[in-house]
This record gives sequence, structure tokens and C-alpha cells, in this order.
Amino acid sequence: MRFGGNTNDPPKFSKEQLEEHNRLYPEAHATKLKEIEARLIRADTTCVDPTYCPLRSLKKEQAYALNSVRLHDLYFGNIGNEGSQPSAEVMTLLERDFGSKQEWEKQFAGLARCSRGWVVLGFDLKDGVLRNFFADDHSEGVWSVLPLLVLDVYEHAYCKVFSTRDDYVESFLKLVRWEAVNRRLKAVKEFYQSIAAIL
Repeated sequence: MRFGGNTNDPPKFSKEQLEEHNRLYPEAHATKLKEIEARLIRADTTCVDPTYCPLRSLKKEQAYALNSVRLHDLYFGNIGNEGSQPSAEVMTLLERDFGSKQEWEKQFAGLARCSRGWVVLGFDLKDGVLRNFFADDHSEGVWSVLPLLVLDVYEHAYCKVFSTRDDYVESFLKLVRWEAVNRRLKAVKEFYQSIAAIL
């Protein structure tokens, strides 16, 4: 579909198209997110299974809806007018981490062609570098979230020592290093205060 006035013009974004996109996806998912979160409050936490259980399903769909809203907010926030240019700092990082803006753009565009959902240029908070990421659906990652407490529940993390996953989780919860969680929370709050205006 072309949004330009002349049929020979390349397709362009239109206000109507963006408004429809916004109505059908982030707005609808924000509404669904409220419903999911209401159901989570009442979810049965005794009926649990890694293949299927209502709690697992609700948490999966919560991530899907939440990420849809967040990713769409970022997407709509970075669509502007032609002629906008990266800052000198962004250019420096693109050149440092990809070789050039052109090389970054080639990779980003390539990922856009092979991803099923999203492509993201992100700042790796661990390595302090820019990286391109993709996600085939919304539930593959939680964007704009920095971990405070992490538990690996893949079988390799516990099967050689614990007879059940329940025993492993119970033991883990007794051994949480809350000093680390406290430090992470403090860092996240300081970071959040510095960037809250742009998220």
C-alpha cells in the first residue's frame, strides 16, 4: 500500500496508519495486560507444571502483552521526520562497535528481514557496547528491565544435586544473597531516575 500522493512515490508512513497500528496493538494489549494481571492475583500457585499450568500461561502472556506495549512505545517514539541525524556520540559508538553507520545499518536491516517480530539496537549494560538484537515474538525478552534476582531453573542447574525442582527452589530461596539484590535495586533506582524522562 502506498501513502504517497503519486503512485510512483515510495510508500510513506501516514498519521492514519500509525493511529490504526497504535489502536490495534499497544492499546489492545494494554487492556489485555490489565485483565491478565487481575487473573494473576487469583491464580492457583499450587497447581504448577513446566509443560502447562494456568500460572505459567498467564505469566507467559503477561510478558507478551507487556513487551508489546513497551516495544510499541519505543517504536512510535523513534518514528520522526526525514533528515534527522544521529548525534556525534551515537555516531562514535556506531563506528566503534560496528565499523561504521553503514555497516550497522546493513546488519540492522538484515535482521529486520529475518526476524519474525522485532529488531532492536540496544546498549549492553554489561559490556558497555551497542548491539543489535531481534525477537521473534514479544515474550522473548522484557525490555527496559534490569534484573534484580535471577534463578536458573533449567535442569542442568539442579538435577545432579537435588532430587526435585521444588527442593532446589526451596534451597535457593533460603540462600538468596539479598545484599546483591539490594545493591542492584539501588543501582537500578539511580539509573531509572536519570532516564525516567525518556522511557
